Amino acid sequence: MNYQDLWPLIQQDILGALAADEFTGTRKIVAVEPGDVESALDTKVNAALGVGLDGKIGVGSLILPIEEATDENANIPGGPLKLGIMVQWVESVVLNRGPRGTGLPCRVWVAASEKILKLYTPVGFTQSLVPASPVIHEFTPDRDASLRVGQLKFFGSEADFRPFQRLQRPQLIVTGNVTARPDGNSYKILSGQPLVTVNAPGADRIFFTTDNSHPYERNATATLYTQPVTITGPGLFRVRAFARGKTGSDTAAANFFS
Repeated sequence: MNYQDLWPLIQQDILGALAADEFTGTRKIVAVEPGDVESALDTKVNAALGVGLDGKIGVGSLILPIEEATDENANIPGGPLKLGIMVQWVESVVLNRGPRGTGLPCRVWVAASEKILKLYTPVGFTQSLVPASPVIHEFTPDRDASLRVGQLKFFGSEADFRPFQRLQRPQLIVTGNVTARPDGNSYKILSGQPLVTVNAPGADRIFFTTDNSHPYERNATATLYTQPVTITGPGLFRVRAFARGKTGSDTAAANFFS
């Protein structure tokens, strides 16, 4: 499976959409990283309030990291997640209403951003952003009464570039002098040493265990299946199949007893 974390790309794409607009693009737009400590956030807020392309100060935007994801289609294995997108406009009233400020209150920049983002489909999304209800939330931070903040919240569904596909459960063919129980997974060894042949279409790696542990490559007690396996005594034979670009199969098992 070729995993790629699209969330930072989506965050940067939102930033680019606002930066490309002739109005909002005149302001400083700063990306907030996941886990930024308070000092780092303060630095980024100050950067957003700094001099924009229009030479003015006092108001700017923060693009928050994507940290909200919900699976609204739980019955669809590996389906797309619904992601929450949040953008904040911060205004220092003193700076913004001063001689070097834009003179436009925070709500004007927020309203403009809402119109831009309602029509935008970010990279890695299947459709345009959907506004939350309410889409705009205005507040003054508890730790900084000199700021006004207007927060925008949208939702969008990520695209499934490589949907999860699961391999079929391997089929076990047991030969030798055994008696099968009605459940089809248990075998009484009558004499000799039975053989187990594994059939796993589409698999490029098959691992098995005989110590009750889960069969996979990084399990030190798992063995790569290359030919029929000789069963030397009672125990549980477990097998699982894997392939590039797919999730592993369910585990197949056969219980041997004397």
